[in-house]
Amino acid sequence: MDTLQNTYLELTERGLAKGQYDFSRHWLGRDRSYFSSLKARKQEAGARTMLKLATNLTKAMVMARAERRNSDAALLDRLSSRIWNSVMAG
Repeated sequence: MDTLQNTYLELTERGLAKGQYDFSRHWLGRDRSYFSSLKARKQEAGARTMLKLATNLTKAMVMARAERRNSDAALLDRLSSRIWNSVMAG
């Protein structure tokens, strides 16, 4: 949960996620209450959800680079690498 929680916090601090509902829908590709439910139950996100997050972070990083939003691109690149490493570690 720490990796997911830290990713959420960094995205919200940068204004790339507007809150838990937005994070659940936009970044995780899940129902709007998914992230808050995980936190309340102290559960980990499944592999499919983490793959979706990694993919969405990578896509957003590519878009940020194309739009020359370099600081956002750097953050998204770092976050996507962290999530991909987490997914690959299993």
